[in-house]
Amino acid sequence: MKRLYTNTAKFDKNAVDALGFSELVLQENAARAVADLVRKELKIGTKILALCGKGNNASDAIAALRMLSGEYECELILLQKELNHNAQIQLNIAKNVGVNVLDLDSLSNFSEFDCIIDGIFGSGFCGEIGEKIAKIIKIANDCSALKIAVDIPSGISENGAVAINGAFRADFTVCMGALKLGLYADAAKDLVGQIVQANLGLNESKFSFDDSDFLVLLDDLILPSRDIENVNKGDFGHAFIACGQMSGAAQIAANSALRMGAGRVSIVNLTKSVQGLSSLNLDPQIMLKSSFDGADAVAFGMGLGEVEFDFMNLLKKPCVVDADAFYKPWICEFARSNKAILTPHPKEFSSLLKICEIGEFDVEQIQNNRFELARKFSSKFLATLILKGANPIIAQNGVLYIAPQGNAKLAVGGSGDALAGIILAYLAGGFSPLNSAINGVLAHQKSAQIYKGNSYSFTPNDIIEGLKWL
Repeated sequence: MKRLYTNTAKFDKNAVDALGFSELVLQENAARAVADLVRKELKIGTKILALCGKGNNASDAIAALRMLSGEYECELILLQKELNHNAQIQLNIAKNVGVNVLDLDSLSNFSEFDCIIDGIFGSGFCGEIGEKIAKIIKIANDCSALKIAVDIPSGISENGAVAINGAFRADFTVCMGALKLGLYADAAKDLVGQIVQANLGLNESKFSFDDSDFLVLLDDLILPSRDIENVNKGDFGHAFIACGQMSGAAQIAANSALRMGAGRVSIVNLTKSVQGLSSLNLDPQIMLKSSFDGADAVAFGMGLGEVEFDFMNLLKKPCVVDADAFYKPWICEFARSNKAILTPHPKEFSSLLKICEIGEFDVEQIQNNRFELARKFSSKFLATLILKGANPIIAQNGVLYIAPQGNAKLAVGGSGDALAGIILAYLAGGFSPLNSAINGVLAHQKSAQIYKGNSYSFTPNDIIEGLKWL
């Protein structure tokens, strides 16, 4: 895991005020990271253009050009007046070593450049981009040059919200020092490119001093262990799935739970009908039960529809709650349970927030405030939350765990049912709700990543099949 921070400006201030660093030293280290990336990605002699604002991001970009001058043809455009003190110092030095300052009006496109460096706005950006700068960013986005953002692409705020009139679309983002939470927002996913963390000259532990959130990576995945030989199926848990009106959802969840290592898997039919169940393609090991007696963990809500059932009897069991359950008035009871894992997508989360009296938010508002709302919900309720999305958020007790490895293959019907079954297997096997949620999401993502076929041909069965190769 890596630490993520919402506000990193205070870390720079602490490095200067408490540790005695010079801002120029920090900027030199930041600029070196940008320059090193350029050298790695571009041939000597190619043309580089930096788009510069007036603050510290501009300072970093200008200093990087100065380091590259002589190896590359380096030019910059100043998009804002009244540079801050450090940016002006960096500009004066850059001019002295031959970095050219271009007149913006002399350029209609950036086709002659091989690399564009974004040093316009920093992580403190909030609101909208002015029309002039928005036009320049669009021209940059439309050109074929390698695009590198300094710290965070201009137009993305520290909470991950993207300006209505656009943001810089980077191939690489060189994040200075501490990783910013906003880089991992859903809205930022197609804008940040590959994220490179720069060392500013001191270990992160020396300049970060408050609580943080976490980035969870595929290397953090813990798979169910079967290292001990003297065991039986009961040692790996009995996972139960509730089958509602859409029985295919239960089938996918059951098959994925079995493939993820649950010792036994059973389905309880809540519909009083056997027609749906008789057509299911279930593994012979999956049993049909009439009650949830004997369950180590239960998953319900997937394909539930309008089926009525007294789910309150399941409150004391570890459970995965999904889909249609988030529209039921009793969902708040499970939100209060520290044994429950709630797995809504944004529309379902909207209903959950309303029923649990957090507030009324539409999907767009949720997507623009994913971190804030996930934190708010998990600070009030005991359940572990998984807010689905391009970068799923796992939240417990106000702490966020972001899993950024999601990809477009997973945007298919039944993907969430497979996720529920994977998490259920962890829960039934004795993992805590938080560890079940984190590992379930990572296993789900990794299964999609190792798939070798076309992204548009990917199905939930491919998720299930991929679990054996994790």
